[in-house]
Amino acid sequence: MSAGQNLAEWMSGLDDPVAISALSIPGTHNSAAHHISFPSVRCQRASIKRQLDNGIRFLDIRVSKPYSSFCIPTGNDLRVVHGAFPVALTHRVRLSRVLTVVFEFLAAHPRETIIISLKNEGPFSWATNELSTILWDGYIGPAKHKWFLEPRMPKLGEARGRAILFRRFGCAHDKRHTFGFPATAWRYNTTGDDTVNGQLLAIQDFCELPSPTAIREKTVYIQSHMIRAAEMSSTTLFVNFTTGANFWHPYCWPKDVARAIRSGINDALTKTKGRCGILIMDFPDNDNWVIVQTIIARNKNMKSANASDIK
Repeated sequence: MSAGQNLAEWMSGLDDPVAISALSIPGTHNSAAHHISFPSVRCQRASIKRQLDNGIRFLDIRVSKPYSSFCIPTGNDLRVVHGAFPVALTHRVRLSRVLTVVFEFLAAHPRETIIISLKNEGPFSWATNELSTILWDGYIGPAKHKWFLEPRMPKLGEARGRAILFRRFGCAHDKRHTFGFPATAWRYNTTGDDTVNGQLLAIQDFCELPSPTAIREKTVYIQSHMIRAAEMSSTTLFVNFTTGANFWHPYCWPKDVARAIRSGINDALTKTKGRCGILIMDFPDNDNWVIVQTIIARNKNMKSANASDIK
């Protein structure tokens, strides 16, 4: 990244024909989990506004049915959670507020785009297509002009000023062509070694850490997925989770894992070249966002490149 470049507008200097899938993009895991909460739940220190101002362009948001203090489902203003737990102990974090922050940022920076991953979690079960109906009726449908909702990753020029929906929930078959990029399933705890060249989506999400010693193993998977991203077709979206946890092991809670895996991510970025895909992190503000800047710097040759010949 060049000295003095504004992280809040790093996409503005890239050409419109560049495919989103061809970029190197910094992202956050459980992006809204930056409030005061249990140490096993909190994954971020910076607010979503600060994340976006500092170059994050992939947000991972998990939602639950809203519920009362007695864990009784109530209303339709979806609550943001991390697994079965709320992301804040002192107040309710609502999806509507998170999206307000996102769209205020895009209004102020109309040449940027943000990928928003939405997934259902929480303590309650969902009826078939219940979540998709709530999301469409209450959040997406009334603001369709603010979203890119085709079932593909767009070129940057198509998505500027809008959020790209990365859909991790099911929907009715007749809605799939207008309900965002389909990311409804991948092999749980995948190491990414089942990636097939030419497919729409390639994921590394080895997330179940049996002990702190597994962090070294996790680092190998991160680096291997970066290599695949650089070598395979730019039409495949590579998503690389650098996160992992073990609820029952305090040294495998997000803050400690992020600290332990830090040097491994740096090594992986040093040892690989070209596109690294979407790198999703906990606490990326460590060391003044230097890893985010390193990821963004990989896009320096995209200004005059076309989507068809980017690796």
